[in-house]
Amino acid sequence: MTDQAINLNNLSGIPDAYLQRLKKVRNNFLETDFLDDLMEDREVALLVQEVNEFCLNGRIKGFHYTRAVPEQILKSGLTCRIGEEIRRSFIKDHGHLFSDTELQIVQDKWDNHFDHRQQQSRDNYLFFNFTTSALYNGGAEPLLVNFGGEQIYMPFYECDNISNIIKSLGSPMILKCNLDPGYLNTFYEYPWGKIAVSSYHSMCNPEACRVDQDGYQSVDVHPSQIEILHYDSHTDFSRI
Repeated sequence: MTDQAINLNNLSGIPDAYLQRLKKVRNNFLETDFLDDLMEDREVALLVQEVNEFCLNGRIKGFHYTRAVPEQILKSGLTCRIGEEIRRSFIKDHGHLFSDTELQIVQDKWDNHFDHRQQQSRDNYLFFNFTTSALYNGGAEPLLVNFGGEQIYMPFYECDNISNIIKSLGSPMILKCNLDPGYLNTFYEYPWGKIAVSSYHSMCNPEACRVDQDGYQSVDVHPSQIEILHYDSHTDFSRI
């Protein structure tokens, strides 16, 4: 990866001046488990806003959890596609693994599940987290276990044979991506500042409730902006 980026998971790239100001109110972080309570302190609230502004003027690391073929990521990166295209490509590449009856079940379940509402919320979007907490609270597990993302596996939880084939493909990966926050859509105010301060909170207080969120964009991520980390459950990814 050619460009540096701010890592909200381990705070690399956050200027030392902000970290020193956080250290001055460290006792506050030890005494509470929740960011909302911390932000009642004027200095913490100000730091959230200032760190957020700093992040908006740079680039940030986003974590994309997936089960895929590494060579395809190295070649194409992450591309925004509609679900129909993703599923058509899946059948082209892997349809031979299913019986004719199974292929019909696959198509029927896709047709029933991916209605207009699903298409609106998923098509042409790439989703990211900004810490690795999802690896430890169960949020990332379905994405690491099932090949191809939610546009493929979502309807098949009760179809054992089809589900087993999907789980047999690819390998689990954490894609550590260099992103422009200007392209990312998020769901609350001062997202980057809150995630950063929450990461510091968790470093001080292991019982702290970690703040992260989903972010999404409609811009491809070039292979040069992706670091592939091969996932296994025995490796500590908590501060990558």
